[in-house]
Amino acid sequence: MATDGAISVGQDERSLRTATAQTRVFRITVNGKVFEVGVEQAADTQPVVQSVSPVAATPAPVAQRPVVVPPSPPAVPRPAPSARAGDAPNLMKSPLPGKILKVFAAPGKAFKRGDTLLTIEAMKMENEILAPRDCVVGEVHVEVNQSVKTGEPLLRME
Repeated sequence: MATDGAISVGQDERSLRTATAQTRVFRITVNGKVFEVGVEQAADTQPVVQSVSPVAATPAPVAQRPVVVPPSPPAVPRPAPSARAGDAPNLMKSPLPGKILKVFAAPGKAFKRGDTLLTIEAMKMENEILAPRDCVVGEVHVEVNQSVKTGEPLLRME
């Protein structure tokens, strides 16, 4: 970059430099709508959006040959939780969707209130599922690496 002149403010003298700006146009799609965005950037500065204009939608490309989708594997049925009378307060359900990472609960194992029964990963966060009261586990309805939905039975307490 060449020096093009000088400026004095008080007793401080500074040299002036000419900066050349570079303008680029990007085509982006937001929620299915296409826009052209003009961005200008001078040397050693942050880019600045100069213009945004919608672009007339172009028809989607048509597939030249049929797309063959392989059949999905059959779903493996899980054993249904036992439905005993008065089981509702003893049935612990998943409070959030996720993947089972750890299962500490086992049939016949006793837990104190606040002990970790199992761990569910949801959105890259590990969530400990705690015993709501002192209990003995009757049945465990999940296993490690199983995906669960909100409200799906996890275990039954006795």
